[in-house]
Amino acid sequence: MKVPAMDANASEQDLFLKKSAVIGAGLMGAQIGLVLALGSRQTVLMSRRQQSLDSAQENIRRYAQDLNRHGGLRGDAPDAVLQRIQTTTSLNEAVGEAAFVVESITEDLTAKQTLFQRMDAMAPGSALLVSNTSGLPISQLALRAARKHRIAGSHFVQPGHIVPVVEVVRGEKTSDETMAETTAVWKRLGRLPLQVNQDVPGFLVNRLQHALIREAVRLLATGAASAEDIDLAVRLGLAPRFTTAGPLEQRDINGLNTHARVAGHLWKTLDGWADPLAYLQDMVARGETGLASGKGYYDWSGRNPLAVRKQKDEQLFRRTQQVMADWEADQSD
Repeated sequence: MKVPAMDANASEQDLFLKKSAVIGAGLMGAQIGLVLALGSRQTVLMSRRQQSLDSAQENIRRYAQDLNRHGGLRGDAPDAVLQRIQTTTSLNEAVGEAAFVVESITEDLTAKQTLFQRMDAMAPGSALLVSNTSGLPISQLALRAARKHRIAGSHFVQPGHIVPVVEVVRGEKTSDETMAETTAVWKRLGRLPLQVNQDVPGFLVNRLQHALIREAVRLLATGAASAEDIDLAVRLGLAPRFTTAGPLEQRDINGLNTHARVAGHLWKTLDGWADPLAYLQDMVARGETGLASGKGYYDWSGRNPLAVRKQKDEQLFRRTQQVMADWEADQSD
């Protein structure tokens, strides 16, 4: 599977979508809206609250400047991309005549079911309706819609305008055509679509991520190691290797005989969910919700959340570009 590099420069932008839409103007909605605008003559961002739309526009402007500095607008100018993004509080105005619609509202099953039912009635019959849910079953989201075969998942990884991976998830009624068309849209937009052919909880990314995080919280809760050392074990121990080979390829390279012997005793000792979940829930109950509150697993007091996120985004831009360049080199071997 070959996709365009994030920093590929095109002499003329290929605006292959006449109209796209994003429903929900939170952080992810704004990021996805910018990605869609790279290939759409018109992208409409919809929210019920004008305040959310105003905030989203500010974020999109900043994201566009960041992408431009890293060559991520594919030869386009920030102002040209921004001019293709409109906002509205009307769902009908957003999805009417849209060819591709991304839902990115709160993670509430009932709210999403109602929204897909309404979008299904308002959007053209040929429109693709996809969800950025991070783990709710696609089959359940489509339950009230008539055209279930045109509904699929499209889960981005935060921050969505930087990380190229998009999970394309098949629901029970999703057609092969919808999977293929959705995958093609994201590939043309410079994303790296991963097809998930079973509607499993958490899909790929979150299922893998939360298994690691659950074990990290357990190690912290039991005092086995500090938060700093747990994170360094991943950042400097696992992550560099995982950017050259994923967990399965890495085991193949090292040899499955040793892997099977280690797994034979280690896997049986890996912890469940009850104790680490209780530890996490107690933190949240105390108001220790992370960077925004000033305290979480780390002490963030006195740190500016926007500045911290910007610094991390800059690091992620550089590393993602290098990882993608290495991955593309592997594909050409």
